[in-house]
Amino acid sequence: MKLNNLIYTTLFIYLAFFASCQNDALNAGASALDREDEIRVESDTFSVLSSLQKCSALQLTPDSFLLGECDTHFGTIKADILTQLACPEGYEYPYSDKAEVDSVVLHLYYQNWYGDGKSPLGISVYEIDKSTLQYDSRYPSDTTISTFCSLTDSTRISEHSHITFAGVPTDSVYSSDNLYIPRISIKLTDAFAKRFFAIKDFSSQETFNQLFKGLYIVSDFGGSTVLYVKDIYMSVYYHFPSHRQNQQDSIIHDVKTFYANSEVRQINRYIYPDRDQVLLELQQRTDTNYIISPANIYTRLSLQMDSVYQQIENQLGDTSTYRVYVNRANLTIDVLYSDSISSRPRDQWDSPAAYMLLVQENKMEDFFANNELPSDTLAILSSLVATTDTLGNISYYYSYDLSALLTKQLRSDNKQEELSFLLVPVAVDAESSSSSNITSVKPLQTISTTHIRSAQNSVQPMDLELIYSGFNK
Repeated sequence: MKLNNLIYTTLFIYLAFFASCQNDALNAGASALDREDEIRVESDTFSVLSSLQKCSALQLTPDSFLLGECDTHFGTIKADILTQLACPEGYEYPYSDKAEVDSVVLHLYYQNWYGDGKSPLGISVYEIDKSTLQYDSRYPSDTTISTFCSLTDSTRISEHSHITFAGVPTDSVYSSDNLYIPRISIKLTDAFAKRFFAIKDFSSQETFNQLFKGLYIVSDFGGSTVLYVKDIYMSVYYHFPSHRQNQQDSIIHDVKTFYANSEVRQINRYIYPDRDQVLLELQQRTDTNYIISPANIYTRLSLQMDSVYQQIENQLGDTSTYRVYVNRANLTIDVLYSDSISSRPRDQWDSPAAYMLLVQENKMEDFFANNELPSDTLAILSSLVATTDTLGNISYYYSYDLSALLTKQLRSDNKQEELSFLLVPVAVDAESSSSSNITSVKPLQTISTTHIRSAQNSVQPMDLELIYSGFNK
């Protein structure tokens, strides 16, 4: 019993001695840490400058097309289409030596429209006769038509201006997954049909492009409707005799379809004749900025980095002695929008973009031309966010975290005096709803206008909230 007591007493003394040593060591470490070595955390709010910027969008292959003319609330838009058709490589018409063409029809499928769906819209088709489109070339959205098509009577291949009404489709429709999409069918001239049917060399796309350079599709009547064209293809209807032993000869009717798809080059050409005047008027509205698609009128945001560097140094001391982190840099773009602002149910002129890209201005062109994806240091993507206050009022905004971008700038040997960004409305393709599975980001080509509160807004100006920290190197 005494032995056990001795063991317990010895163990207790050992544990007490060990705990005392540990506590002394911790205290010694704390006392050795100078005040200057502690992590310093500060916060500030910095002003942002905003203005409107007119850009010239460079297009690759669009996913859909605008076609028509309409007076929007922010200028008149005129849109037409230049497109090649994909070559069916290796194809041969059956009994080509005896086959005869019946007709050639161009089909345009549209999902929606902008403007007045009950107003007439006339569409004409021309054959490109000068220069074919180059697949990898960059073309501005206001490409000059005379470069590609002479627009003479000989190049016009629609028999007349085809009149249609977007809201009252008269042509047939097709069904896909129980979704009906209106179709406009335009019969092309017999002379063109014979000439196109005479093409028998489908060895390659390059050879086909030389034999048939493509189509120019334009509206030439009506100024109240713009179609959102989703699919374009041309059907060749023909027939040939069928000879069977011991049976009467018969005529077989067939159709061959040529598609305008991602394998060939297309340009959705659109112009705003009064864009400069509209831009000048909008620039007078200091409380509100605008992002207008597809007029390529964007909001430019600029941050004076000199003032950021100076303020951080004032708060943290000499920046050469410590490593700085931007822990939080929140930029909120307030959207001025009401669901009931428009009395016309199909008029989406004032609907904000579902996705808005904040991209560095000097890198925007390469970003889209190279099909890059959003990142936290070059182009930051935000979806439109809706929030409801305690009174049930709904407000909308875009939110951007610039912390990684600003941390990179603060640590750079070549610090920029100013960072300039553009707010660009975009269409996003993704494998799922997760932002990490985005497969492409392209400039939005539907007609829409996003109204935002400017940096100079008299009630609630746009600004950048920063939380930053530093510790010795």
